Amino acid sequence: MNVHVRLFAAAAEACGKEQIEVSIEHRAPHTIADVRDAIAAAYPMLEEILRRAWFAVNEEYATHDVTIQEKDRIAIIPPVSGGSQPQSLRDTTWPDLLITRDILSVNAMYDHVLRAAAGAVVLFSGTVREFTRGRQTDYLEYEAYEEMALEKMRAVKNACVDRWPDAHVALWHRVGRLALTETSVLIGVSTPHRKDAFAAGQFAIDTLKRTVPIWKKEFFSDGQVEWVGPDGPWNPTSDQEGDPHATS
Repeated sequence: MNVHVRLFAAAAEACGKEQIEVSIEHRAPHTIADVRDAIAAAYPMLEEILRRAWFAVNEEYATHDVTIQEKDRIAIIPPVSGGSQPQSLRDTTWPDLLITRDILSVNAMYDHVLRAAAGAVVLFSGTVREFTRGRQTDYLEYEAYEEMALEKMRAVKNACVDRWPDAHVALWHRVGRLALTETSVLIGVSTPHRKDAFAAGQFAIDTLKRTVPIWKKEFFSDGQVEWVGPDGPWNPTSDQEGDPHATS
C-alpha cells in the first residue's frame, strides 16, 4: 500500500518537502506504526523528529496502533509551539475560531465576546517577546496545519463550554512573520462571574498550546534559527492542565 504523508514545520524543513510517499509491503491491517517505520527507513533525516512527533489521521491525533486506509489523510505532527481577509474592528461577522495572517485586534476580540449576560470579560494576548532563555529574538514565524488546527481549536472551545456552560469563548491565532510585541494568539472569554472567566481563559490557552498544531520558528539576533517545542515529552491527547512549554 502506498501512503501519502503531509509534513509541517521542522519535519518539512528537514525533508525539504511538504509531502512524501512511502510504501508498506506486508498485508493489512496497516497501522501508524507501519507508516512510521517506512518513513524512518526511507527518510533517515526525519529519524530524530519521529522520536518525539505524533501522527494525525484525518485531522485527529493517532497513536501507533491506529489502523489506516489508503485514502486516509495522514500527517506528521512535530511538537507544537505552543488566512482570512481583513475585517473591521466592529465587524459582527468575526468568527469564534480564526487562523489568519492579519494583525489581531484586542478591541475586536473584546467586542466579539462582550454580551449583556456577561459580568466579566477576560482576554489573553500572547505576544512576541524579545528574550527566550536568555537569547535575543529578532522575529518569529508561525505555521499551522490549518484544517486540523481549527478543529482542535473547536475542541478547546467546546471543552470550555462543557466546564463553564455560561461561557462565550473565542480563539484567534496568527500565522506568518511576527515582529516583537505583536500578538500571536488572542483568547476571549465572557461569563456572568469573574472567577469562571479567569478559569476558562487559563484552561483555553493551556489546552490550545498543548493540542493545536501550530508551530513557532524563532529567529535569534545571533543568526541562529530554531523550531520551538517542549523540552520534555509531549502528549497532545493527555488531559493534563497547565502549560508545559509556554511559547508566547
